[in-house]
Amino acid sequence: MILQLEAEFQYTLGCVTITFRNPLDIHVVQTQERLDMARLEDCYLVHKEVIDDGIGIEAAIARLDEIANRKPLRSPWVLVFIYGVASATAGPFGFQAGPMDIPVLFLLGCIVGFLQLTLAPRCVRYCKFVDIFAAIITSFLARMFASINGGNTFCFSALAKASIVLILPGYTICKLL
Repeated sequence: MILQLEAEFQYTLGCVTITFRNPLDIHVVQTQERLDMARLEDCYLVHKEVIDDGIGIEAAIARLDEIANRKPLRSPWVLVFIYGVASATAGPFGFQAGPMDIPVLFLLGCIVGFLQLTLAPRCVRYCKFVDIFAAIITSFLARMFASINGGNTFCFSALAKASIVLILPGYTICKLL
């Protein structure tokens, strides 16, 4: 034990419960869920330096504070565009979407990205339900598009599934590995 600290960590939807030494000293940490691979890598490097006795705890805490407080590498609007691209590219490969489905998937993916990256951080109550709300909105829109021309133009299943591909649990991490 490098830090000489006994602790238990429990993760539940959007909340981490940390118990230090005795069960009466419980700290609840709530934060917005997001996957930032650059920050994750930087935190891992700090962890490695602490484990290898390269830096002390105070210096590590200072660096972790810097990592937590720095601005994101990309603006939310660029990430909204990336959500659209991810949905449009995942559709044909993972969900048998046709060529006509790709522009609609891009639009639906951008809607999901907008809900998660720009709307959810502004409203604390909303951020807990953003995934459910995004799935409901995109499924209604997918049904609307799929009913055009008697259901012969767009594939409802592909639109509904591929539009929420980035909010599927573990999908992003599995694709990165």
